[in-house]
Amino acid sequence: MIRLASDGLPARVSGAWTQEKLVYVERYATAFMRAMAPKKKQGKWENLIYIDLLAGPGLGINRDTEGQFEGSPLRALRVSPPFDHLYFGDLKRQNVIALERRIPRQDRARVTLQVGDCNELAKTIVRKLSGRELGLAFVDPQGFEATFEMFRALSTRRIDILYLFPGGIGVTRNLSAFARGAGRQLDALWGGSGWRDLRKVRIASGKGLSNEELRSRDEPFLLSFRQRLATLGFRYSDEGEPYFTNEKNVKMYHLLYFSKDPAGLTLWRNVRHIEPSGQRTLPF
Repeated sequence: MIRLASDGLPARVSGAWTQEKLVYVERYATAFMRAMAPKKKQGKWENLIYIDLLAGPGLGINRDTEGQFEGSPLRALRVSPPFDHLYFGDLKRQNVIALERRIPRQDRARVTLQVGDCNELAKTIVRKLSGRELGLAFVDPQGFEATFEMFRALSTRRIDILYLFPGGIGVTRNLSAFARGAGRQLDALWGGSGWRDLRKVRIASGKGLSNEELRSRDEPFLLSFRQRLATLGFRYSDEGEPYFTNEKNVKMYHLLYFSKDPAGLTLWRNVRHIEPSGQRTLPF
């Protein structure tokens, strides 16, 4: 849902969980830059970049409190040490126009802002990179906008990924319909129809299982998706909490992490063990 904010420009309306998600992303982006900026000075990297191709208008409104809050692109702009360059995009032109007007004047020189499909924009951006960059991409779909081809494009460079996976709101809610044949969106995300072989999907579609399959451990969908991305080189991933729920405690999105470097996974796990409130969770 879109509503006009106090500046007269469009903003996304969402629940409190959206702000919780943004806290984790901002914390990881800050930890990423604090760890990597010194290595850039040592000449290991040419540029440290941030990519958000489902960026939205840059401002959100809490549907319960009516309070306004900065979205992911504006938060990324004020990370310190700062990213050398940030790539923002959105399919809706009105969102891009609003975001452009909200970007502080002093930051505009280090931002590339484009209208377009996130999957095609990702391909365009990585083709222009020299290979001497290290990046962080935040993939924040409202549904199944991101596809396997987007992850494939990002995998051609050294780019860590935080991905808001539409588990409860997308996969679980629609799994029966997907399994019965209406699964083109999931095919695109998975990069094929292999997801249909998962035990959970076979149950959802009404297909019988052998006795051996019934005795075997259930293969979680998320684990299988992580294994799919490992084929692209993202060997280090995490599917633990946080799992974001709405005001009715219905599971909606799972924030997944992918990297080609174990150091990135260590950074992420340190970040995710601290709740948005600042309380540290037990490291199960």
